[in-house]
Amino acid sequence: MSHRGKRPRSRLSGLHSDLSEILGEESLSRLIGIARLRRSWPDIVGKMMAARTEPIQVEALPEGGFCLWVGVDHPIMAQQIRFLRDDIRKACTRETGISELHKISTRIQSEAGIKPGPAKPKARHLSFREKRKLAEDVSAIKDRTLRKAAWQAHVAQLAFGNDDIEERE
Repeated sequence: MSHRGKRPRSRLSGLHSDLSEILGEESLSRLIGIARLRRSWPDIVGKMMAARTEPIQVEALPEGGFCLWVGVDHPIMAQQIRFLRDDIRKACTRETGISELHKISTRIQSEAGIKPGPAKPKARHLSFREKRKLAEDVSAIKDRTLRKAAWQAHVAQLAFGNDDIEERE
């Protein structure tokens, strides 16, 4: 039997148990719930509302259940959250598993909202001439795997506009 291509099993332990010992199981589950809620907030309220509102915290109520605090940047957004509270409550249970959400409250915050991340840069098309020149530049590398990796790195560097590599004419 060959051992080639096999690696030993990892001895890593899960972070969940370690974090639950530090924070407590209930606090950890609340943190996980709010993280899931923030991630799925645009699906719950829509992109326009998500850009101007954001879930802040899930707070335990004294009579049982939870209260979701939502940060809004304008009173009109707070009114919209109040109008949609039943739909938000159902969607929170469906999307994130946060059940027993009895109350949804809002708080005015400047700059509230989950802003979309920056757009991914578009790669420009490289001509055959540019690719051939790059292939000539890396042709002196003897190791085939290293030569291929260097060529791909140079192509990506040119395609995404980061053309700091030397221009040889």
